[in-house]
Amino acid sequence: SAGSEISEPLANISFSPFASKTNIEIPTTPRIPRRKAKSRPPFYWLQQPVQCASNEPLPPHEDLRQRIRLDWLLLYDLRLWKKVRIDLRDLYITTLISNPQTKRIFGLRFAGLYSILGQLYLIADREPDHSIINLSVQTFTTPSVTQEVIERGNFLTTLFSMLYTFLTQRTVQQPWQISVDESMASENNSVSNRRMYHFFSDLKHMFSAEYVRQELRTQERYQLQFLDLIRLPQGICPNVRAVGEHVEYENDIWISAQILTKEVNKLCRQFAEAFFLHKGANEGDLARVLRTVAKATMVNSMGGERMRFDQAEIKHETRFKTLAPFHFESYARGPVNHRVVDFVVEREPISFHHALHYTLSWLIDGGKGMPLEKFKELLNFTAAELRQPPPYKALVPEQIPEDYLMAAFDFPLRVCAWLAQMKTSMWVRNGLSLRHQMNTYRGVAHRDLAHHRDVFLLQTAMVVCNPSRVLASMIERFGMDDWMRGNYKIRAQFEPGQQLDVAEDFIHLLIILLCDRTSLRALGNADSVRALAIRRDIAHILCFKPLSFSDLDSRFADKNTDLEDFQDILNEMTNFRPPEGMSDTGSFELKAEYLDEIDPYTAHFSKNQRDEAENAYRNWMSSRCRKPAAEIVYEPKLLPIESGIFTGLANFTKTLLFSQVIFYSLALHANMHRLPDIPHTRIEAYLHVVLHLVLAAVSDDTTKENRDTSHLEPSFVQNILDRSSELGLTIFDLLGKILEDQGMKSCHPKVRLIVHRIRRSRPRGYTVALLQVLAKSEELSTDKLGFESPMSPTDEDQEAKQRQAQRVKKQQALDRQAKVMAQFQQQQQNFLNNQDITEWDDGDESLAPTTVEDQTKVWKYPSGNCIMCQEETNDTRLYGTFGLMTNSTLFRQTDIRDSDFVAEVLSTPENLDRSAENIRPFGIAGWNRTQVLKRAPDGRESTVEHQGLAKGYPSSFASRGPVSTGCGHIMHYSCFETYCSATQRRQNHQIARQHAERMDLKEFVCPLCKALGNSFLPIIWKGKEEAYPGVLQTETSYEQWLSSGVGLTISRFFKTQEGKPSDDRLQELSSNYTSKAMIAPLATILSFDPQTPVMSPISPMSATGTFFSGMQGLWPSDSETAASIGSGLFNELIAVYGRLRKTITANQLPSRFLYPKDGLGYEFRNTDTLASILGLSITSAEIAQRGIQSEHGQILVDGMPTAVLTHLRILSETVSSYIAIGCMQTSGTMDAVSEASGETKLHLMQLFIGHPHIHSDLDEVMRMGLPPALSADPFVFLAECSITLVPALSMEIHHLLQLCYVLEIVKVALYITTAPDALDACYKNLPSMMDCLPMMSLSALKDFLLHLSTYSSPQWPVMSYQKQADGGVLAEIRSPEQHALIFRAISRYALVFLRKAVILLNVRYGLNFPENCVTDPQDSELNRLTKLLRLPSLSDIFTSIGQSGDNNDGSTLELVIAGWIQHWQFYFHHERESEQHPLDQWHAILRQSAYDSLRPGHPTIFELIGLPKHFDTLTYEVTRRRCPTKGNKLEDGSLCLFCGEFFCGQALCCSKHGKGGCFQHMQKCGIDVGLFLNIRKCTVLYLHNRNGSWNLAPYLDKYGEADPGLRRGRRLTLNQKRYDKLFRDVWLQQGIPTTIARKLEAEINNGGWETL
Repeated sequence: SAGSEISEPLANISFSPFASKTNIEIPTTPRIPRRKAKSRPPFYWLQQPVQCASNEPLPPHEDLRQRIRLDWLLLYDLRLWKKVRIDLRDLYITTLISNPQTKRIFGLRFAGLYSILGQLYLIADREPDHSIINLSVQTFTTPSVTQEVIERGNFLTTLFSMLYTFLTQRTVQQPWQISVDESMASENNSVSNRRMYHFFSDLKHMFSAEYVRQELRTQERYQLQFLDLIRLPQGICPNVRAVGEHVEYENDIWISAQILTKEVNKLCRQFAEAFFLHKGANEGDLARVLRTVAKATMVNSMGGERMRFDQAEIKHETRFKTLAPFHFESYARGPVNHRVVDFVVEREPISFHHALHYTLSWLIDGGKGMPLEKFKELLNFTAAELRQPPPYKALVPEQIPEDYLMAAFDFPLRVCAWLAQMKTSMWVRNGLSLRHQMNTYRGVAHRDLAHHRDVFLLQTAMVVCNPSRVLASMIERFGMDDWMRGNYKIRAQFEPGQQLDVAEDFIHLLIILLCDRTSLRALGNADSVRALAIRRDIAHILCFKPLSFSDLDSRFADKNTDLEDFQDILNEMTNFRPPEGMSDTGSFELKAEYLDEIDPYTAHFSKNQRDEAENAYRNWMSSRCRKPAAEIVYEPKLLPIESGIFTGLANFTKTLLFSQVIFYSLALHANMHRLPDIPHTRIEAYLHVVLHLVLAAVSDDTTKENRDTSHLEPSFVQNILDRSSELGLTIFDLLGKILEDQGMKSCHPKVRLIVHRIRRSRPRGYTVALLQVLAKSEELSTDKLGFESPMSPTDEDQEAKQRQAQRVKKQQALDRQAKVMAQFQQQQQNFLNNQDITEWDDGDESLAPTTVEDQTKVWKYPSGNCIMCQEETNDTRLYGTFGLMTNSTLFRQTDIRDSDFVAEVLSTPENLDRSAENIRPFGIAGWNRTQVLKRAPDGRESTVEHQGLAKGYPSSFASRGPVSTGCGHIMHYSCFETYCSATQRRQNHQIARQHAERMDLKEFVCPLCKALGNSFLPIIWKGKEEAYPGVLQTETSYEQWLSSGVGLTISRFFKTQEGKPSDDRLQELSSNYTSKAMIAPLATILSFDPQTPVMSPISPMSATGTFFSGMQGLWPSDSETAASIGSGLFNELIAVYGRLRKTITANQLPSRFLYPKDGLGYEFRNTDTLASILGLSITSAEIAQRGIQSEHGQILVDGMPTAVLTHLRILSETVSSYIAIGCMQTSGTMDAVSEASGETKLHLMQLFIGHPHIHSDLDEVMRMGLPPALSADPFVFLAECSITLVPALSMEIHHLLQLCYVLEIVKVALYITTAPDALDACYKNLPSMMDCLPMMSLSALKDFLLHLSTYSSPQWPVMSYQKQADGGVLAEIRSPEQHALIFRAISRYALVFLRKAVILLNVRYGLNFPENCVTDPQDSELNRLTKLLRLPSLSDIFTSIGQSGDNNDGSTLELVIAGWIQHWQFYFHHERESEQHPLDQWHAILRQSAYDSLRPGHPTIFELIGLPKHFDTLTYEVTRRRCPTKGNKLEDGSLCLFCGEFFCGQALCCSKHGKGGCFQHMQKCGIDVGLFLNIRKCTVLYLHNRNGSWNLAPYLDKYGEADPGLRRGRRLTLNQKRYDKLFRDVWLQQGIPTTIARKLEAEINNGGWETL
């Protein structure tokens, strides 16, 4: 292998007296023969520092010719395994490098072996990330070590030679083995070796050291070595235009070349900055190196090294040709011939990479403050001077000095012309790779190092060379010679549109050369220059739209955003908008006044960006100047250049050749007929660019008008007025013709501004020219020329202004009229309100006031178009909506033993239908703020608030139960079956993908919204009647019903049970329900006649003959059609309910009834599960609605989402329909009948076990295994009773509601009184509540608790940790404060119960409260709901218990309550009696199990764990915590957002069976779902079953951006709004499964969701 071959020389290291100072030969690259140098290296490669060449005796550890043990450790690093390499590197850093003295020695030894280590790293190392070579950053960034390794180890030359030899030979060589005849070995793939850039990084660190800069300035050998290195990529990867056929194979070597060139260009800038940006730099050093680099550049540009670099772009000697004379120049002083480089861009090789030119440009940038004449002398070379080595063997032809300069400046000009051609798609046949090269060259990362350098060199050419000659070269290079002579023909290999695009880019380049002066002014304060560049970049980046800080940072060429003054400039120029949504970021918007600093014609703007920026400027100026945007003209802002070589930059605009360029560019307007294939609007856009150049040149012309014609200065304005073409027309004449053309109306404002500038500059010449123009034109007048001001509007504009003023006045009049009418209507309404409306009654019943008792309406179930077939849904085809039935652990229970949770209950607001945003995060989640002392750097202390990590909710106090949610979209069942089949086929085809749905769990995703579902809920019912008070109106009073009505009902039920006619009774009830509630086709097919056999659900067509009869004939009768439709609907309905039962079984939803897995498929089972789903779904909806504002005068239901209420109503009717159809089944097991009967009896016995009309003792109840009512959730129990007891026994729901309300109060009272210590702790931390409660209420509560104590025998409950063996704890509740706390706690639980009851009555019984039903909105929510539901208050309920025995009603309720309590006591006594435990332990277990069964649902506003304000608090917590599995430090710390436990997320220690720590924790905490914050990734993980997805953590930096992976390093702060919306609300709304499904559905992954 390559590793063994390269490491083999290390086995027998030989010493050679001449090999190197280290006496070790560098290993060779395998399969790359070591080539002998063709020539002796130049002298500058062989020179060494004085100390390096000295032979004085040195200590062994400093003598590089002797080996020490450290050398062998470094050399054999490659042969060591990974852990040892890492440990050794840590050892070096902690011992040798941390000590300054040993660091110097280590650096010296390291530098001596650097060539060998570099060769091994480049070729042989299989684990480069762990290589010892990476210690160079820690070693060579110390200035003292850098100086010593250069003086004593010749390290800088070694580094140059390593890069040089590896690029040329793909092996590392010593400096004396270099051959200057070599070129870059692209065939050996040396360029594509990315490890090489480590050494470029080391060289960059070296160039940053002040000592190295001093050496670069004073030691010529380093300058020549650097030039030899940057010659290698000069002109690499040349391209030739493909004509006729596309390039068959696009080589990707350009990618490596671009990366290499970028690194080289950075070094070029650092190299040049060493001569003028740092202390110690002087003009003499700069002049010497400038001449050295200029010589190397000219030799290369003339083709002097073409024989050596045969793969570069230069293939032959640079030739020159002479252009024909131009008319404007010949007109003045006879024919002028310009010699230009003979090169055709579209036919010859061309490259983007010119490192020598870039180095020259940076040096010119440093010397731009010199006098121009001195600067020209530095760049003038004769042929003899260019032929002197170095470089050696250069073939330089004999030319004049300016020719050499023109040859050097021609390369950046070629690139600019090449870019123009590529933008017009002339090079499209070369493939996409060339377009990528162009975008990279002009992109943000490269443009300051490449494209801007080329533009800078062209600006230099304009001042160093003859500007007319440079202009002639530009005309020739862009192929515009014919156009600039008035011959508007299309050049060969060009299309008409392409020719015009190239011409526009040519004009645009002239604009850039004239106007872009940011880097041309003489170098002053570096900070001010940098600040000016930052301001310019910010304005040009943000002028289009607001951007986030990351987007802004990515658009900066250099890392200016890290500078100290960047933030101040950014704050000054922009307005920061914090993030408002859930996925957006903070953005910076440019202040309007800074739009004045943009230049739409900047070099890096595209055409579209140029137009957009100019429009933004016009709109801003329009609003500022109150002028139409079309009249606004962008005027170029030319920075003055007061000194330096660029003071005469604008002189090229004063040349006659420039005037000819402008003339024939404008003359295209008059010659549009010669280019019929080019649209008129395209030429208009071209003229805009030309006119902008004219405006810039006129604005920069500062010459004055002189009457003495013998001493006229060159002036562009004067040329406009008097220089004419062959046809006798001047530029001024062409401007007049444009003004005459109404088709060019958009150009008129700019032309008028130019004319105004001309008039101000040359008033006399302007007058003469104007008279001549007016004499030639009949349409042109002085009004159109804009005499008064450049922005003066025309007559048409004045009319437009008048029309606009009229419109404004008209609108103001309409506004005043509307205001008067509104006031009149308000006065009229006030008058009507103050009158008695009944006096005006004319008998119209519509005006009669309706009482609350009469308000009824019909609510329609959802209908519309099927989301699959888009057909209308109706009664002819079965349709429905989707539901997701799954288990949930959302239902938290109160831990009475923890005073924090008890305090949270007591601090719950009394109005949960009011916004709680001012107190959120609520409760424990918000109690994570503490006051801490903070010491400032000056020693002063201050108190600040610290927000840490709050306490989580224990998973053991989360109850699990089934719930249902849905998206609300509707679909035909037949379409649904087709969709499920297609989903199954897709999963079979994409077997490797992690699908969003699991078909074995009957899951699917909604085709429209991609919500997860697993059940289809058919919509088969008529409209539901809504009324108020509705079911709240009872036939008998509650007291009468409880004392006598219940007895009749119970006796009737047990007589029915004894006579065994329950099946017929249930079938009759079910038939009545289906006939009243279901749609006509199904009601007909399901109609029940006791005299007729009941049809079988699996063959409904067999019963059609019994129920339908029709005429026999050709056409079917209506009854036959109805029977056919109803039969089809019934078959589909049976299939739907069969799928629903399978969903319950597959998802393991809990049920009291157990059946074998193998069934017939149509059994109607698990009816109790559906009843529980209804109750818990309502509970879940109520929990999500806590703390959400309802409208004034309305209640909870009015503020709930319509989709939630609709789903709950469909679910409620689905439960009833499922049971009804199951009870009508006449074949099979008839499980629904037995389940309905069993559930009815169960609920009856549980609720009325203490009623005097139930003749059964507790022992009999225990033998039946009947669980006590106090162990159940009273509301879920009420919901189940609404499905069983109410329809089966014709009970009134309002009576059951009031009895279950008492059950809730008794349960809570028993539970709370078991922890007096927790109440005492809460009383100390909460303000006194005695003032808000009347003493009568406290007295009633005290009596109520005493009666509860007497109902239990022995007194219960008792906490497991209390020492007393018998006796209750109620006696310990003595103080009024404790009674006040208990009353407050009971009221909070009672409020939650009534809120859920309101939802149940609304969705199941259509109880619709009228608008403004609340008479006193300021009253507490508990009192408001109590009045609306017509229930007694808490005080009344407390008072009703314990009344005198003569009151039979009161004694009946007491007996029922006593039955509940005794049933609860004996149930747990009987349950534990059979278990074998010691006596004391038996008592503890008994009490604990009884205590746990009483846990009520937590009545507070639910929150996820309270997170700290700053993310670094979490990282600190990770360092403090330990892995729960191994006890080690957390490798991948993750935080459960439910319980707050830390563990390892994706580390091996917490993984089991291929699942990570989050999945393992979910199985014991959330069970079905999980939310985890991964600290290392700064992301949140959603989990549901075996699926999951990632989302950004709710932490944002100061710029409003998330930081996944913590890559930016900015401090992160919690965004509570995002935390609530993305995670808390999703969790509360049971939306985690759907969130995961949507993310998985949007991604096509082949490795599971973990790879996303």
